[in-house]
Amino acid sequence: MHIGKAKTKTINDTRLPATIVKGARITFAYLLLASTSAFAQSLPTELGAETNALETELTTTNINQLSELDRSQQNLSTGAVNETRDLINADDGSAPGIRIGTLTLRPTLQNEIIYERQKSATSTATRTFNQTNLGATLESDWSRHSLNVTGNATLQKNIRGTIEENPSVDVTSDLEFNINDLLTANLIGSYNFSKESRNDPNAITNATSQANIHTFSSSLGLTKELGILRGSVTGSLTRVVNGDATLPGNIIVSGNDRDRLNLGLALRLQYAGNPVLMPFIEGEIGTTRYDQDIDSSGTNREFTSYGLRTGIVADLGDKLSGEASIGYVANKFKDASLPDIKAVTFDSELNWSPRRGTTAALGLTTSVEPSTSAGQSGSILYASTLDLSQEITNRLDATLGLNYSVRDFRGSTSTPNESIYGASLAFDWAINRYLSMNSDLSFTRTDRFGSADDVDDTSIGIGLTLTR
Repeated sequence: MHIGKAKTKTINDTRLPATIVKGARITFAYLLLASTSAFAQSLPTELGAETNALETELTTTNINQLSELDRSQQNLSTGAVNETRDLINADDGSAPGIRIGTLTLRPTLQNEIIYERQKSATSTATRTFNQTNLGATLESDWSRHSLNVTGNATLQKNIRGTIEENPSVDVTSDLEFNINDLLTANLIGSYNFSKESRNDPNAITNATSQANIHTFSSSLGLTKELGILRGSVTGSLTRVVNGDATLPGNIIVSGNDRDRLNLGLALRLQYAGNPVLMPFIEGEIGTTRYDQDIDSSGTNREFTSYGLRTGIVADLGDKLSGEASIGYVANKFKDASLPDIKAVTFDSELNWSPRRGTTAALGLTTSVEPSTSAGQSGSILYASTLDLSQEITNRLDATLGLNYSVRDFRGSTSTPNESIYGASLAFDWAINRYLSMNSDLSFTRTDRFGSADDVDDTSIGIGLTLTR
């Protein structure tokens, strides 16, 4: 949201006519000296000091020498004045943040009142609840290395209704070391907390309270410039811990057999001779092990994953940027009773701005979802999103979101495949740089092929956002 935009007034370079006599030239010099002094008084102290230095230099100049100068030298450059005005007015209207040494903290507090309805073939549930979002970013201002930390926590409190509350927490830290001009290291760590959705394929049927899911991730990557090529190697570790679900009658269903650890290694080679279009190829290998060698259904779910993809990175400035790729992934299970998962993958993250104030973001992701259902290996989820944002005025933004996903289950034929599609519309009106009003409307439908257990989820909300 841009509330106040910097505007620069251009000062035209007007040359004195050749007919002006020496006396007029001398008068012009004195007028210039006087206006410079007045302008210095209106500037901040540090800018005024620079202008006073210019005044002193003009004062010590022999005015008689000005009459001997060529006409092209009589007109002093106005570039410095324009640059000064740009500096004074360089304000995009956003909140300035809180300075902490060489770091800048930008906290956000949002509070909404939301109405939600979930409808299936057999039941309809509604609720009205208060949702509070606490967010913050912490960015460094270092000359060589960089640190970026983002965090968001969502708290929900039902005012009335029976739909379960769905809190979440997400924190990510990215530390970049520029070891030298050709070698860079990235250390990334993250934590995510969420409550399993009722529509998740691994959710416990008829549970009064679904399981909590904790995900801890870390990765270390090294990127090396190799002439016109850029090579990188990244090692990753992910730990998933599942809580217990509760059935009617306070019956506890343990989630221990779903706790797992994933180790991965990825290698990437990218052509960097053209900074606009950069093709790449990437390969990865990983292994996933469960805390319990044999789960409750008597299956060993340990597997090894392989992946290969190729694509292109585009950087056309503000107009178009992002990455798109196509590849292949395979999960080979240790237990022969589980069929291997093999699939073509499509991934992209493209941002396009056809004109100022309008942006479009296209996302495609392919992910393999492990399962703990008897006889089932898991599923392939193909997800697509399109977000269209428009700056209607300096204070009002609108965002239209569209999404469509297909979930293809592998193994057991008892679970029907799914398609998920939805749309959302959000408005954000900036009252000032620190306070804005927001409203949103969303609809999501989950269709289960060959089943009557389809689910519609509709919500509408309005709230306020404070930013510092």
